[in-house]
Amino acid sequence: MATSIKVAVIQAEPVWLDLAGSVKKACGLVAEAAKGGAKLVAFSEVWLPGYPAWIWARPVDPELQTRYIYNSLPVEGEAMEAIKATAKQHSIAVALGFSERSPSDSVYIAQAIISPQGELALHRRKVKPTHMERTIFGDGSGRDLTNVAEIDFGAEIGKLKVSVLACWEHTQPLLKYHSIS
Repeated sequence: MATSIKVAVIQAEPVWLDLAGSVKKACGLVAEAAKGGAKLVAFSEVWLPGYPAWIWARPVDPELQTRYIYNSLPVEGEAMEAIKATAKQHSIAVALGFSERSPSDSVYIAQAIISPQGELALHRRKVKPTHMERTIFGDGSGRDLTNVAEIDFGAEIGKLKVSVLACWEHTQPLLKYHSIS
């Protein structure tokens, strides 16, 4: 059994405020990471459809926020299915940071861990958005304390635990404790 795995971390911009374009780009980056030998690829906080940095610099902008909401990723639907299919096709796990659009059009800072078999192993939301993030994003809930998934990387590597947190959550003692336990 292998003692280490290669992990790719995406250092690329999404196609800003364009869900379809960002999903296509994400799938290409996942394929590229797998071609380079990575077994896990990680995307940053709300990579899809991009972090709404304008919230820190100007008043609330309903038009821009509406555009952001409608370019956020539903957990159920074609866009997520495309990412899961790409993970399966290339036998690579994906840690995806995204803006999740709920059926009621609320948005959340969310993360998913997709297995190399293309299964959604974990879906969670940031428990408490930070400061101005609350002008767009809703709060997570108690179920979002679960942030670790056991991923089967196949016979050569075996099963490993993979964890995700968003930004400021890394400084929250109870979330860190839960990750370690």
